[in-house]
Amino acid sequence: MKKYGKKGFTLIELIAVLVIMAIIALIVTPLVMSIIRKARVSADKRSIDAYGRSIELAIAGYLLDNGKFPTEVSQLTIEYSGNEVVCSITQINTDSSIYLAGCTVNGRSVGDYTYGEEEVITYNSYEVGDEVTYNNINYYVIKDSSASEESVTLLKAEPLSVAEVNEYGAGHVNRYASSSAGTASNQNGYGGMAYYMSSSCSAYGNHSNCRTDYESSEIKYIVDAWALSKVPNGLVEARLLTLDELTENLGYEISQLCSAGDCQTNVSDENKLSWVYNSNYSYWTMTTVAEYSNCVWNVASDGKLRGYRDNNAGGSWVHESEKVVRPVIILKKSVL
Repeated sequence: MKKYGKKGFTLIELIAVLVIMAIIALIVTPLVMSIIRKARVSADKRSIDAYGRSIELAIAGYLLDNGKFPTEVSQLTIEYSGNEVVCSITQINTDSSIYLAGCTVNGRSVGDYTYGEEEVITYNSYEVGDEVTYNNINYYVIKDSSASEESVTLLKAEPLSVAEVNEYGAGHVNRYASSSAGTASNQNGYGGMAYYMSSSCSAYGNHSNCRTDYESSEIKYIVDAWALSKVPNGLVEARLLTLDELTENLGYEISQLCSAGDCQTNVSDENKLSWVYNSNYSYWTMTTVAEYSNCVWNVASDGKLRGYRDNNAGGSWVHESEKVVRPVIILKKSVL
């Protein structure tokens, strides 16, 4: 009987098989990985959807408990136990629907996937010089504001009265060294020279305690107290006018003319805006004059911008009853 030996694969056949398997792996692996990635992305999107629905349920619960819709997500108690979802934008629209964008799930980005529809809010547009009335107080717009901006910058049409300064600055005004030396707050109740005053700051002789730091000034205290009372809703900021606003928005030239402590900026007659100045008074800005430590820019009664400090140091000055406080507020348009 003829015996046959076992026949195995040759080396060439083994190599061919391995090559074929490698080719198959190269083709199949990306397909499998793509399927896995797609499945993961789909799962992550479902996590975002579940998180969004959880917020919507929390809004409904808030409405039942409080009788009104929430305005911030922080007001809600959200019951969600899925994968960790973090969104850079979580917006409650005015109709109380939810918009989520820029989300990650367990730290993984989900691209540009969003939940809900983004609410595009448009606001009124304002131009420099427009008149605005809020809470029965008249203002002028001092910076152009487009329909996409939610706030507008306003200059009070009239300065604070002496009575208002005394009311809102109770305990913070009317301090003076002597009746003969008009000091930085003076006895009339206005902010005074260099707009800050301690009892040792005098217009004659000792002006070392007269300050030009608005943040620690009596005027800031008065403006803040007035704004809290008169601008109950929508207030973003309350302060004085800045030099940048005058030069960039209201026609004043940037160049400063200083000689022997007498400083002023010029503004051409055709660029003078009648509502920016008033022939009856000068009013403070919050910007100091770089050349002089005790000097602050004021909008003068002739429409020019001048640097004022105590007259003993050689600076320009006007009678304190003419130098007043005229606040600027930044107000949300939604309250207008």
